[in-house]
Amino acid sequence: MNAFLKKILPRPLLSLSLALLWLLLNNSLSTGQILLGLLIGLAIPPALGPRDTAPLPIRRPVALLGYVLLVIRDIVVANFIVARQVLGRNAALKSQFLIVPLSVRHPTAISLFASTITLTPGTVSCEIAADRSHLIVHALHTDDADDEIAGMKDRYERRIQRIFGETEDTSMKGAHS
Repeated sequence: MNAFLKKILPRPLLSLSLALLWLLLNNSLSTGQILLGLLIGLAIPPALGPRDTAPLPIRRPVALLGYVLLVIRDIVVANFIVARQVLGRNAALKSQFLIVPLSVRHPTAISLFASTITLTPGTVSCEIAADRSHLIVHALHTDDADDEIAGMKDRYERRIQRIFGETEDTSMKGAHS
């Protein structure tokens, strides 16, 4: 019985999250939408296949909460900064691709770092190196690429290391093009 349940429900939290997300997106609790949400929640996780890495446990939940609040604040502030840069009188943007060396190594931590950069207006993660050594980021406007890289690593990556308990690498130097 347990093997059967594990086969149809390999990731119960993901299944529940998908079903709830479906209901939120449809803004309906009708029987049909609930059944469709459950079907989606049951169908997608098995289709994803087995995990290729072990989950990364959250070592400091309070630090995670602080990180979420910091990212929300940064998203709001960056929206105003980008709007001013794009719509302002001096719309002379200095966009660059930045090569951000990665201190985090676990795929979950790298994904969180890359997603945070993309969520923050004005920057977008473009590529993660196959060996997970660096991340290529496009910045809409930057006066100093090294300062921008150091800021990302200090503001986000260092906190991610703290959340997941990964060891910190003091390497802060990056490259840019």
